[in-house]
Amino acid sequence: MKKVLLLMGSPRKNGNTAFVAQRVLEAMAELEELAVEYVDVARLGNKARGCAACYRCRPMKFRCAVNDATAEVINRLPGYDIVLLATPVYFFNFSAQLKAFTDRFQALVDYDEKGKLVTPLKGVRFGCVATSEGDAQSSGVEVVELSLKYLAGYAKLKKIPMLHQVSGGQDLSVVAGDPTLERRALAFAKKILIPG
Repeated sequence: MKKVLLLMGSPRKNGNTAFVAQRVLEAMAELEELAVEYVDVARLGNKARGCAACYRCRPMKFRCAVNDATAEVINRLPGYDIVLLATPVYFFNFSAQLKAFTDRFQALVDYDEKGKLVTPLKGVRFGCVATSEGDAQSSGVEVVELSLKYLAGYAKLKKIPMLHQVSGGQDLSVVAGDPTLERRALAFAKKILIPG
């Protein structure tokens, strides 16, 4: 059974991003038995918005030292098989809520005595679901893709696949009525569960 953590970065509880992420989880469950934990990062109780650059994590070795709800989740990330990031594209990037959360990944990387990067995230498979009102050329989705590329490169992770879904803004019927979504969600699920 795969342990999956869904990090929901949308401030809208039942919007397009949640809808697409749920389709992906259902597709993954068709392929393999899952134990899913859902974390609404937009509603976590936080003392710091994003990483405070306090560097108190360094002597703790892969633990965020800020005593808040985000740190509690961050410190458990290495225990998951799959972490699925879910974000609407707001103003050409991740949502502010998800960006603030992922900035705290800093606690999970360090350097050994030879200057080589080490992280407990190496065994975790990441994926990303992104929704945007505009298409891939006009919405900023490429900025999200670039952020995922840098995250994967920096932490020496496998390539992070992304499923992008054009939405109708607040109108959920555009996403719900997309006849290609189920097929694309299944193909995306396979990329995460059966990496090539």
